[in-house]
Amino acid sequence: MKKYIYILFASLGLLASCEEDLVVYDAGEGFISNEVSSATTPEDGDAISTTISLGTDMNASGTSVNFDVIIESGDASRFTITPSNGVLEIPAGEFSGDIVVEPIDNIDADGNVVIRVELSESNALPVGTAGLGLERTTTVFTITDNDCPTEISEKYGVEVFALGGEAPSHTVELISVDGSDNQWTVVSSWGPEFVAWATGDPGFSGSFPYSGTIVLNDDFTVDFIGDDAWATGGTGTYSACDDQFSITLTQALFSGDFTVDIVMTGQ
Repeated sequence: MKKYIYILFASLGLLASCEEDLVVYDAGEGFISNEVSSATTPEDGDAISTTISLGTDMNASGTSVNFDVIIESGDASRFTITPSNGVLEIPAGEFSGDIVVEPIDNIDADGNVVIRVELSESNALPVGTAGLGLERTTTVFTITDNDCPTEISEKYGVEVFALGGEAPSHTVELISVDGSDNQWTVVSSWGPEFVAWATGDPGFSGSFPYSGTIVLNDDFTVDFIGDDAWATGGTGTYSACDDQFSITLTQALFSGDFTVDIVMTGQ
């Protein structure tokens, strides 16, 4: 076991070092970027937000950051956004500020709200990492409807995202835990091919599948409990209207503290 973990660490380390050698940014006069690519909350849950940062070492007069709000599903009656005028003011001497979305609960089964917040090209400074407009320009906020009946499927298709890319998808069956109506075990969360994909080594196909138990709480938050010491578990949310689990997993198998996002959709 120790031999395999060492190989994993080395493989991932090689990948990371290559990326560090190839990526060179020139920040120029500065830029504006967001720090959160996505955030999810139930409609009776807490507010969600993204932090907007200035990639500059001075802000003597304050900076106005323009952003656009695009409602991809749902409508504006189901949330508030602050600031509401599409302009975030970052005061002089400060280098970040928050855009906050507050859900509004209702009693209708009217599906999820999906809101895309984009940094506007009209800003005085260029947007995105290094001002290239390629990364950290958009945050997708999802407010999940809590008024649909909860009907857990026996089988789920799983999409897996990590290390800036999409890992191989897979399918899992949920096995009910005896004596419980809100807990299910799965033989793999991030999938049997994840480690082979992450290391680029097909020899790890089928290894370290990250099995564990899914716990669905009354407020539609989710806990994932891993079966192994390196499978440190995770948290997420469940959308009854979509029959979809969205979970962020932590891990101690690889070097580095990166997380893995899985989206499980009932079939």
